[in-house]
Amino acid sequence: MAYWKSICTSFMVLIVLFPKTDATEVLQFCSFFGNRGPKPQSNLRNCSWFQTNSCCMQEEIDATFGKVKPLIGASPACQRYTNYLMCYICAPYQNRFYKFERLTVCEEFCDDWFGACSSAILKGVVIKDLYNNGKAFCKGRSFEVDMYANQRCYNFDSKLDKTSIGSSAIVGIELFCGLLGLAWILNRTCY
Repeated sequence: MAYWKSICTSFMVLIVLFPKTDATEVLQFCSFFGNRGPKPQSNLRNCSWFQTNSCCMQEEIDATFGKVKPLIGASPACQRYTNYLMCYICAPYQNRFYKFERLTVCEEFCDDWFGACSSAILKGVVIKDLYNNGKAFCKGRSFEVDMYANQRCYNFDSKLDKTSIGSSAIVGIELFCGLLGLAWILNRTCY
C-alpha cells in the first residue's frame, strides 16, 4: 500500500509541476540570457521585428553589435543576413536553437548567408575561397548546423525581417549594426 501511495504522490507532484499544455503551444524562454522570459521591448531599433515579444533589450543589442568590425566588400544582402543572424539573441523562441552556449543555424540559412557573403573578405581571403558551402561556412564560424525541418535551428524568416535587399530600409543603424555583427561573427574564432 505504501508503494502505491508513494507512486500516486509522485504522480500528483508531476501534474502540479508540469501541467498539461496544448500540444501546439511552444514554451518560450531566453536561454541566451539565463532563461528569463521574453517580454515586449518597444524601443528596439535593430531587430525591431521582435519588439512585441523579445528576449533582448536595446542595451544588449548595442553591447553585442558594438564589438563588431565590418567585413570588406560585404553586399547589402550579406549585411541583411548577418544582421538577421545577430538578432537571434532577441528571438523569444531561442530555447529551440541556443543550447549549451551554442547557436544552431538552419542549413538553409547558412546556404543563403554564404551565397550573399561569398564575395566579402575574411582574414584577407574571399569567403568563397575559404569555404565550399553554407554548412562549412557556418561550422567555420563555430555554429552547429541542422535542417529547418527539425525545428531546432535559427532560420531566416522574410516575413519577420523588416529590411529589404537593395532598398533604403537597410541604412543607418541597421546597416552599421549589420556590418558590425558580421565582423563579430566572422572574426570571433580568428584569435
